[in-house]
Amino acid sequence: MKRAIQFLLPFTLILCILAAGCSQPAPLPVPVTTTPLPVSTIPPAPSQPPAQSCSLTPGPTQEVPAYESVSISVDRNTITENPTITTSFNGGQGLGMVQSMVVTVIRSDCVTEQGIRNNPGMGTSVTLMGTTRTDRVIVRVTMTSGNQYTVIDKDYPFPG
Repeated sequence: MKRAIQFLLPFTLILCILAAGCSQPAPLPVPVTTTPLPVSTIPPAPSQPPAQSCSLTPGPTQEVPAYESVSISVDRNTITENPTITTSFNGGQGLGMVQSMVVTVIRSDCVTEQGIRNNPGMGTSVTLMGTTRTDRVIVRVTMTSGNQYTVIDKDYPFPG
């Protein structure tokens, strides 16, 4: 009998502890009030595709001081399956002063692509996809002095 008490006492104690932990009342549900939204009786406007808006009109360029002058050229590929536009950095007096060259192509279908070359050297180029129509090319250079110049902003028609 003593063994049964030794076994039942801890078992009863554990059972009481577990029962005490589970004896807390369940939380009461909080009532939620809902307000119905009014139903719209206005018929929807006919949907029209948004008009594409992009500017193919060239903007102004800035004159780079002679001691920072650079030479950059833009060439169009003449193959209609691959109408790429290649912008090449050709050097100039500001050759070592160019921190970055950013080339942006705004295509005639309003898709804009951008390529960046940091610390471009002579012969560095950026090739972006164009169209078989007229595309706008913008080239900006940032100098080590922090000055930024838009050196090219022109429309380039597809040759032929």
